[in-house]
Amino acid sequence: NYNPIATTDDGSCIYPATCANLAPTGLHATNVVQNRATINWDNMNDSLCMVDQYRIKFRAVGSSSWTQKNMGQPVNSCLWAANNTNKLILNLTPSTQYEYQMKAWYCDGFGNGVGSAWTALEYFTTEDDCPNVGNLQVSSAFSTQATFTWNGSNGAYSFTRIKARVDTNNGTWFNVGGTGVNYGTFTKNKNGLNPGSSYRAQARTWCDPAGGPWKSPQWTSLIYWTQPTIRLEGGSTIANLEVYPNPSKDVFNITFTSEEVQNLKVKVLNVVGEEIISDNLQQFIGEYTKQINLTNNAKGIYFLEIETGDGVINKKLILQ
Repeated sequence: NYNPIATTDDGSCIYPATCANLAPTGLHATNVVQNRATINWDNMNDSLCMVDQYRIKFRAVGSSSWTQKNMGQPVNSCLWAANNTNKLILNLTPSTQYEYQMKAWYCDGFGNGVGSAWTALEYFTTEDDCPNVGNLQVSSAFSTQATFTWNGSNGAYSFTRIKARVDTNNGTWFNVGGTGVNYGTFTKNKNGLNPGSSYRAQARTWCDPAGGPWKSPQWTSLIYWTQPTIRLEGGSTIANLEVYPNPSKDVFNITFTSEEVQNLKVKVLNVVGEEIISDNLQQFIGEYTKQINLTNNAKGIYFLEIETGDGVINKKLILQ
C-alpha cells in the first residue's frame, strides 16, 4: 500500500495477507476401471489458507443430475484443516464417459467457510466390463483328477480363477490353478480329488494382471460332476496291493507287486491334493515294500496313488 508522501509508518503501508480462496488445482483421475475411479487434487492448505471442506460433483456426460461427494468437515465448522487429496468414487457404469469438477471452502478466520469457484470440467471414461470365460466344462478320466476346459469366446482378459468344492452346503472352496491361469491357456488339471465324490466349480476373470476390482461382474454358473471310483487300468501289471494297518495312528505299510518292467510313481496326498510323500520308481519290476510315518500330520483322510503308464490306482488311508 505504497504512499509516496507518507512520512510515518502507522501500519497502513502493508495490507494484511489473506487467503485467495483458490479453486483446487492438480485435478485428475487415476485407477479408472469399469465401476470406480479415484479423483486426485493438490493439498490447498498453506500458511494463509485452511480448507474447511472439499466437494466433488460428477455425472455421466449427457446426464442432467449431479452426484456430490464431500471431504472434510461440514461447511462453517473450521475446527481443523481438511487434508484430503483423493477420493474413491464407486458404483460407476462401465464404458461410460464422466465429467467432474471440484471446489473448496476456506476458513475466513471468524469460523466461516468461504467457497472458491468451481474448477473447469475434467473427464474420464470407465473401462468395459471384464469378459468372463466361455463354455466352462469339466471331465474326469481319473479317480483323483479333473480336467477343466474353457475358451476366450467372450473376449480377452488377463487371467481366470477357478474355485471348486465338495458339493455339500458346508463345503470349503479351494483354488484350481493357484492364483490364476493366464489368458491363452484354456485348460487346467486339478489333482488330489476324492474318488466317488461329487463336486461343484465356477470361474471368474480379472482384466488387471495385478488382480483388484477390474473383474467380471460375477462368477460363471456352477458346473457339477462326480469323480469316478478307483480306476485299475494298470491293474494287470500291479498285483497284491495291500496297505496295513488301515486305519492307523501313525505308520502305514504299503506293499504291491509290479509284474512287468515299468515306470511307477507312488504318492501320498492330503485331501487338498498336496503331496506328502513321493517315490519315483524307474523301470521297476518285482515286490515293492514301503513304510510311511504320518505321525506329524493332521488326523484325517489321505490318499495313496500309484501312477502307471496306463492309469492310476488309488487307495484311501485313514489316520486316526
